[in-house]
Amino acid sequence: MIKFYNKLTNWGKILFFLMIFIIILFIFKNFDSLHKEGFIQNDSFLFKSNDSIYDDFYANIYDQLVFSNVKDNYEIGEIVNKTKPTSESIILDIGCGTGHHVAELKAYNLNVMGIDNSDAMIKKAKDNYPQYNFVKGDAINANLFHYNSFTHITCLYFTIYYFKNKTQFFTNCFNWLMPGGWLIIHLVNRDMFDPILPPAQPLLLVSPQRYAKKRITNSKIVFDGFDYHANFNLNKNNNIATFTEKFNNINNKVRKNEHTFYMESQKQILSYAQNCGFIIQAKSDLIHCGYEYQYLYFLSKPE
Repeated sequence: MIKFYNKLTNWGKILFFLMIFIIILFIFKNFDSLHKEGFIQNDSFLFKSNDSIYDDFYANIYDQLVFSNVKDNYEIGEIVNKTKPTSESIILDIGCGTGHHVAELKAYNLNVMGIDNSDAMIKKAKDNYPQYNFVKGDAINANLFHYNSFTHITCLYFTIYYFKNKTQFFTNCFNWLMPGGWLIIHLVNRDMFDPILPPAQPLLLVSPQRYAKKRITNSKIVFDGFDYHANFNLNKNNNIATFTEKFNNINNKVRKNEHTFYMESQKQILSYAQNCGFIIQAKSDLIHCGYEYQYLYFLSKPE
C-alpha cells in the first residue's frame, strides 16, 4: 500500500485522500443511521408477504435499507433533462414510498402527487414532507384517476415488478396521461443487476459482482439490537423473483418478509407497454450513479 502511495502523483495523492475521506464519511453516516430503529415484536416468528410487509416498522426502516440520495438526484435530473417539465406539468409518482422522489421533483417547483398502496408508507412520506401531496392508491385500479389527468407518470425503484398484470398497469397509465405525456419506468437486467443493498456493500464505488465468480445475492446488515439478512432469488422459467428478508433480534425473535417480483425480461415488459400504445423514446443507464445494469426507460403517449 505504501509503495502504491509513493508512486502516485501529487494530484493522485490528493484524490486518494479524498476517496478515503468520502469512504469514512459514508461509514459513519450509515453507522449512525443504523442505530436509530428498534425491533420489537411479541411473536417469536412473524411472516409478512407483499403488501403486508409495508407496515410502520418497515416504513421506518426502509430508507436505511435502500435510500440513495445520489441515485435519486441522478434519476430526477435525467427525467427533467429528457422530458422538460414546466410549471404547467402535472406529475404522478407511482410507488412514492417515503416521498424522496416527490421531494426531488418539487425542488424544481413542479406540481407533483405521490401515491402508494401502503398506509404506513404514505404516513412516513407525510412525516418526511408534510408540505407535499401524498395519497394512498393502487395503480392497478383503473378508476383511481380520470383520463388525461397527467403530463408525466413515474414508476421507479422496482415498483413495476410488484404488478403481476403489467398490461393493466400500462393501460391505466396510458389513459391517465394527456396526449404527448411521459411515462418513466425503472427496469433492470434481471440476470446481471446487483441485488446487494447499499448498506451491505463492502465497496463504496465498485460493485463486488465484477470480481465474484458467482453472483452475490445476499445482504447482511447489523443494526442496534438486531441483525438483518436478505437474499434475492430469480426463477427465470416462471419470470418470478423472491426477495426474502429476515430480522433477528437479541431476544431470538424473527420477522421474515417475502417480496414477490413479477420479473419478466426488459424486452417483454417494454412489449406490454408498446402493445398499450406507448412509444419508447429514450433510455438512461443508471451506472452513472453506481447502479449497474439498471435503467430508466422514457415512454411517450402519442399526441
